[in-house]
Amino acid sequence: MAEGLGTMIWLVLVIGGSVGFPLTSWALGRWYQGRLMTALAANEKNHGTILQSDRFHSTTATMDNMSATSATLLHVSICVGPSIGQMFFMWFKSLVGGRLQSYDAVLDFGRREVLLRLKQQADSLGCTSMQNIRLETSVVSFAKNSNESRRSSVEFLAFATGIRQ
Repeated sequence: MAEGLGTMIWLVLVIGGSVGFPLTSWALGRWYQGRLMTALAANEKNHGTILQSDRFHSTTATMDNMSATSATLLHVSICVGPSIGQMFFMWFKSLVGGRLQSYDAVLDFGRREVLLRLKQQADSLGCTSMQNIRLETSVVSFAKNSNESRRSSVEFLAFATGIRQ
């Protein structure tokens, strides 16, 4: 009887630990991402809209109506990644197929954050506008060996030409 109880406790700990840890990590990761997204939305509100302004152009070939006293290169990079629990559930979801909402949230946060930091850098350097805004992403994997990725993150690089009038 005591031997059966010990085996039962061991099974509960093994199964509970293997499911409980990723579930807890996923829940804490989602909570933390929610806090980051709320803070990002507040920062975006404080700094105005990022790209819905005449000060920021990315598609215009020439700017005939603008004169500049100087220009500078603006560049910002950040690296973000999902929590271990989110990666576990993304791995599971990739087995059955479907959209990976956790990964979408990470990508959305990274893009918005890097554009906000680029705008803040332009403001701190006295730039009155930004031209030719570019955003690049790349996946960075930290592999234990060359065949298997254990952890990954996404690097976002934004750069633009800052114009001072």
